[in-house]
Amino acid sequence: MIKRKEQIIRLDTLNTTLVIKADTAEYLYYGKRLANGFDFGAYAGGGKKLFSAPGKDDYTEYSVLLENSDGGFAADFSFSKLRILPEKPEIPGLPSSYGEGKTLELKYTDTTRVALFLYYTVFDDSDVIAVSARLFNGAKKDIHIRRLMSLQMDLPGADYSVVTFEGAWANERNKVSREVGSGIFVSDSKRGMSSHARNPFIMAEDRRGVYAFNLVYSGNHKETVEADCSGKTRVLTGINDFMFDWLLPVGETFCTPEAVMCFAPDEDTISNRFHYFVSEHIVRGKWKKKERPVLVNNWEGTYFDFNEEKLLAIAEAAKRTGVELFVLDDGWFGRRDSDTCSLGDWYDNLEKTGGGLASLADKIRALGLSFGIWVEPEMISEDSDLYRAHPNFAMKIPGRTPTRLRHQLMLNMTDERVQNYVVRVISDVISRSGAEYVKWDFNRSMTDCYGKGIFPGEYFHRYMLGYYRVVSKIVKKFPFVLFEGCAGGGGRFDLGNMCYFSQYWTSDDTDARMRIAIQAGSSYGYPQTVMGAHVSACPNHQTANTNSLEARFNVACGGLLGYELDMTKFTPEEIQEVSEQIAFYKENRKLLQFGDQYRIDEKYVKGFITVSKDKSMAIAVLNQTVAFPSMPLVTVRLKGLSETSVYDVTRRDGKGGFTAGGDLLMNGDLPLCDLFDYDTVSKNSGGLCSRMYILKKRKN
Repeated sequence: MIKRKEQIIRLDTLNTTLVIKADTAEYLYYGKRLANGFDFGAYAGGGKKLFSAPGKDDYTEYSVLLENSDGGFAADFSFSKLRILPEKPEIPGLPSSYGEGKTLELKYTDTTRVALFLYYTVFDDSDVIAVSARLFNGAKKDIHIRRLMSLQMDLPGADYSVVTFEGAWANERNKVSREVGSGIFVSDSKRGMSSHARNPFIMAEDRRGVYAFNLVYSGNHKETVEADCSGKTRVLTGINDFMFDWLLPVGETFCTPEAVMCFAPDEDTISNRFHYFVSEHIVRGKWKKKERPVLVNNWEGTYFDFNEEKLLAIAEAAKRTGVELFVLDDGWFGRRDSDTCSLGDWYDNLEKTGGGLASLADKIRALGLSFGIWVEPEMISEDSDLYRAHPNFAMKIPGRTPTRLRHQLMLNMTDERVQNYVVRVISDVISRSGAEYVKWDFNRSMTDCYGKGIFPGEYFHRYMLGYYRVVSKIVKKFPFVLFEGCAGGGGRFDLGNMCYFSQYWTSDDTDARMRIAIQAGSSYGYPQTVMGAHVSACPNHQTANTNSLEARFNVACGGLLGYELDMTKFTPEEIQEVSEQIAFYKENRKLLQFGDQYRIDEKYVKGFITVSKDKSMAIAVLNQTVAFPSMPLVTVRLKGLSETSVYDVTRRDGKGGFTAGGDLLMNGDLPLCDLFDYDTVSKNSGGLCSRMYILKKRKN
């Protein structure tokens, strides 16, 4: 809801209020929803600005930095007009949120007639506000954009803790909290992707509550937090200005990616609000609310060493356990027997697929499974027919030896010919295989950024525009396909990609012990409905840890369940155990995939609880990761239950059970005397102790 009283605009969500004074371009209030009206006059003049540019008395980090036609960097934007739009405008060439909601448009004009537009969208069913900026060059000469952030939020106070989600390949999105103090804190990516190292989702926390921000973008991003001596803290988020210099000709417009922001009293509430927003206003299409299939992926089971016989054997074993989808990973195309060749040659390797991709897919479907396929469309191997025919398609700087990561180069996706090639060949792969699922991978960071005719400072963003054009065309062409994104695991785990891919591979690390932290960190800003989570072989291929099948399954139920191993190597007892796991998962899939999920983060117990919307049922996974002599009693408090209801609590293995009120389960310290199992630890070489509990509300 958006209301206006002269120059004061009030934007109300279900639980928050944002108040803006348009003529002075300042925030008057952002926080818990206000019950009363428009008497905000006393709150003006606090200096909390909507945007900032050099040339005035603001020396904090700027949201706008332009090289003007006069050669200077000063800007003097003054209020021009405002409109309340009945619908949310699209952002040309970029993904963004969608849904019914009004949008506030504010226009500010510089003395050179360059115009800055700010957009604030409020969805009627969500507490997340979408924000973006647009710059129009109405001057007489071309200008250069050196920085244009999507969102500036000046927060009251200077004592915030900033929470970021950091890591590396196979260890993504670990929660890190630090005090801002004096100075400037920056979290960013310069890799050409949102990156394994630093996710664009951040939070700022103080006694007032939690302010959270994210960016609907998959490329270089930058989040800046600066506390200054005036007693406020500035948060900026948007495209990274690293190597950014955008030439904006007279009469043309530049649009920023969309940023989103939310306020809540605590982290659990922030997460639930973002989970709802992502599920309702980012993920779209057939799979938005459709239950996702249980899959088996052959990658860790075979790597490049497979043939038709081996693949069909895995598929047959998978079918016996209840798996619904078989995914053929890397190695099925060209002469791809290792990661040194054939990227770009998306034709069948007949030696490995038997009669070809279409024939293999038909045989998989004849077993009663759906068929899925892996592709890495943005990459090229120098040892490939594509490179030999079109070396100019590769991203490399003339006269320089290119940097090779994972033995591969990248395609120059700023080139429309390359974009069209990718659309054509990947569409052919999907069509001839009849794939119901496509895993779209991206296994290296950008280097050697160059495209003929592309201004160097524009390359990173033009790559993203080309990438979005390609994925948009392919997804629209195949609306019934379940697309899962991947970037060496979670290297492009962001809202931009989730506008196209209904789910994303959370991490290449499939070890249950590591996945507890990776999935917990991911869950702060993203729901379990987008997180791929697989049971893999033990010892684990990334860490050499050994964990029980029960522990691996329990942790994988925190996301979208799959199996990443060779199922023909299971013993009869393991086949039975996995069959029971999958049957349980299918029976409770709607709850596990679409329920409200809360993190359990006690000193010795980590896990999650997923609660049905009506709070009549919940499933909790509790993992004890450490044990030592004379250890204190391990206890836990659950979350998300109905305080006035009584629940029957049982273990999934049928052992034990008790009855307790929701208020006691959430406020009492439940002893977990049965959680640590010395037999499990001994059998699994110090493995994870994990239990799944089912809670059902008693009928009155």
